[in-house]
Amino acid sequence: MKSVCLVALAVLLGFGGSFAFSQQAAKSHARANIAAGRELFHQNCSVCHGENAKGNGSMYDPESAEESRRIPPADLTTLSARNGGQFPAQHVRDSVYSKQVLPAHGTPDMPAWGHAFDILKSNPKRLEESLRNLTAYIESIQEPAK
Repeated sequence: MKSVCLVALAVLLGFGGSFAFSQQAAKSHARANIAAGRELFHQNCSVCHGENAKGNGSMYDPESAEESRRIPPADLTTLSARNGGQFPAQHVRDSVYSKQVLPAHGTPDMPAWGHAFDILKSNPKRLEESLRNLTAYIESIQEPAK
């Protein structure tokens, strides 16, 4: 009987943790403007990742003399599925704002979309807002695991 109670408690705590996580995600989305994130994506990311974010953008060229154009862009719609069902928001943010070296994104000093975020460096609130919006948009297009 004691073990049944412990199992029931563990299940309830698990649901509570999931609920708290979903509430936190919902609050994050409430502050984010997904439409603005979509616009940022289409202006700056779709040339490589494609209009549908599946990695089929026009810049990818496996025959290119430029090494960075030979690297297949990631399918951004499967990030959650590839990460155990959890959207890797911090990884996305770090990838976008050059805290992580990704050869296809260019150098940290001038990433592929550098112009989009360089102008925001002097306005940290707008920079954070843009990163939040773009990350929320990418999270919103996640496909369920197959």
